[in-house]
Amino acid sequence: MEETYGDTTCEQVEKHLARTLADLGVNEFVIVGEPQPPAPPRTGLLRRRPAPPPSRYVQFRRDDETAWYGECVGATRFGGDWEVPEEVHDRLRSLGWLAPGDPDPTGTQPSYPHYWQCVTTDPDRPSGHEPGTDPATELARLGAAALDLLGVDPWSLTWRRELNY
Repeated sequence: MEETYGDTTCEQVEKHLARTLADLGVNEFVIVGEPQPPAPPRTGLLRRRPAPPPSRYVQFRRDDETAWYGECVGATRFGGDWEVPEEVHDRLRSLGWLAPGDPDPTGTQPSYPHYWQCVTTDPDRPSGHEPGTDPATELARLGAAALDLLGVDPWSLTWRRELNY
């Protein structure tokens, strides 16, 4: 289900995202980003559609009762879709987003070309966040700040929540 919330600030995005993440069930995910443009018309002999233009987004998945995984659109510098200036890349990293090839405290090492982060409340598992902090709140902070840094207008965001089968 896709929703748009008008007249929204970055702080409101963070609060709504924190509530959404806290409410995610196991294997549910949410994608928050700019609206996708309509698909271009099919062209050529085989009637193929050109690739859609890249868009800016963050997405989060609840892996189990104690763990969440988050991604932010990847930079072209490591095979992603979005041209991210050096200063934005550095700021995303300083917020806590990891990039492909970074040391991974959780052992996840995703193969996708995205910024990413894993957090858990399980004290017996390594995590990418500070002990004693709420993972949903922390990931919401990362997500809202990333969308703001990438220049996405908060009032135009679309929110899609689904079950990952």
